[in-house]
Amino acid sequence: MQNTVAILDAAMPPPSMTGKRFQQPLLGNLHPLTPETAHDVDDSQAIETLMVHGALGAGEKEVSVSEVREAVETEYENTSSTRPRFSHLSVSHCPLPIPLPFPSIFNNLVGRRGDLLSNCPTVSESPSRRGPLDVHSIPMAARLRSTTAVLPFLENRLGYIRKFGIERGSIGANVLTSWGFGREEIEDIGENLSKMVLALNPQQDYSSDDSD
Repeated sequence: MQNTVAILDAAMPPPSMTGKRFQQPLLGNLHPLTPETAHDVDDSQAIETLMVHGALGAGEKEVSVSEVREAVETEYENTSSTRPRFSHLSVSHCPLPIPLPFPSIFNNLVGRRGDLLSNCPTVSESPSRRGPLDVHSIPMAARLRSTTAVLPFLENRLGYIRKFGIERGSIGANVLTSWGFGREEIEDIGENLSKMVLALNPQQDYSSDDSD
């Protein structure tokens, strides 16, 4: 499989890696930022890279690379998540810094280091927002996945470019032309999308003669 489109997942902050608060799985808390992706896809040929910045463990202590690796391995062993064919893990002790001009978007459940506090008033009891003077940094975990789960995203884009740009009399052809796209460029985009979709689903026929 040759897939040039990756899915971006993120968790800010990721769950605690060690201690009593180590109850929520790291991979299970990653939320896709790429729209229209499939869920619970069993893809044994997937490739992924996981980046963890400033993860915290018991007592708000920084976790080591081995602790993060153990947490990921344990999750794959104890859940139904399919292990990717190739994976890479990158761990940094430095969390994402919050710059001073950053808006006050954090509620009172977020601590100075971006950790989620368990012994504080509820959000409704304290509606005030915290800014960069209160929250200095925040842990982050991100994952890039090359997997067949991106197939719906590509199929929808292929359908859009055909319906609104390539098909005879399509309503979007004039708009694309006004943006500087020529007829051949639009057809090239459709052909490239078709190749990417075909690489992920060889059994499906995505050929079309609408542009003839």
